[in-house]
Amino acid sequence: MAFNPLHADPPGSGWELVFHDEFNGDQLDWDVWTCEEGDRRKAYNDPEDSYVDGKGHLILRLRKAEDGKYHLGFIRTKESFQWGYYEARSDLNTVPGYWGAFWLWGPQSYNMNYDGAEVDFMEDPYRDDIVSINLHQGRGEGHKWEGAKVRFKGSRKDWHLFAGDWHENGFDFYVDDQRTWVTRTMTASKLNWIYLTLEAKFDGWAGDIRESDSLLPAYWKVDYVRYYRPNPEAPSIELVQLEPIRLGHEDGKVFQVNLRGGSFSRALTPKSWMVENLPEGVSMGELKRVDDNHAQIKLKGNSSNGSSKAEIIDVTVISEAGELADSDSLLIATRGLVLSVER
Repeated sequence: MAFNPLHADPPGSGWELVFHDEFNGDQLDWDVWTCEEGDRRKAYNDPEDSYVDGKGHLILRLRKAEDGKYHLGFIRTKESFQWGYYEARSDLNTVPGYWGAFWLWGPQSYNMNYDGAEVDFMEDPYRDDIVSINLHQGRGEGHKWEGAKVRFKGSRKDWHLFAGDWHENGFDFYVDDQRTWVTRTMTASKLNWIYLTLEAKFDGWAGDIRESDSLLPAYWKVDYVRYYRPNPEAPSIELVQLEPIRLGHEDGKVFQVNLRGGSFSRALTPKSWMVENLPEGVSMGELKRVDDNHAQIKLKGNSSNGSSKAEIIDVTVISEAGELADSDSLLIATRGLVLSVER
């Protein structure tokens, strides 16, 4: 079977995971995120319309409320960030008249020194196979803009990955693991927040949301968002599958986590680890420290025996800060382990 990666890794080596949200749990972490609540472009940013679904996804909702206004999800991080690699995995919008966006912005983004920038990794006002990438600097007559329209493969209901590498010399943008646009004529250094937003439109290029009232509420789904920072000394992990796994008989099977550039703490904390993209019904079980550079994760639970096909699944493992000796580094492995599923 062919294997299509679900995520892009930061290009090259020497990156450390600094921030991420996999949107697990039963509520959005409002200690991390905030809603810029209030009127925006004739709609209303409402914290009630940003929530998680209990299945590992952020939901941003657009609805027509009792006050007659269109209320929508609109969140940003409380913490701000600079150079690094940003990525978010999401589906795309299908109802005309609004758009979802994954972007960066900060108080200095439009200053006239042109050392800040609004960075739009993905804006989705269209309903075909195109998304938009944009950069903005300055204000008024001094406004500068560069951008590109990028085609994606698959459908709007598929998962797609949008990413960008913001560095001292410019920007590199990626869609579904392919570099799609590069600029070296616009650079920026001012800190930005990470935004995941919906916006409604009443005329122009995105259509008129009022013509879609019968299709509302509408939803945009985000699987995760991550930010990596360049660090040539960053520790890293890779995953090794120790034995084949038969579909429906995953329980008790083990895979190994190999650490480079550091040592595991003497006592690992299972609650600080998460394993994503396992077969349905399967989850992380026992976590065992083997030695300074090796740990093992045992699976528990079996997927449905009624499944009609076996899927190759890309497994992600994330370890939060505190699992390395004398280090606050987060660890992530999004490739290197593909569960070989036997019937």
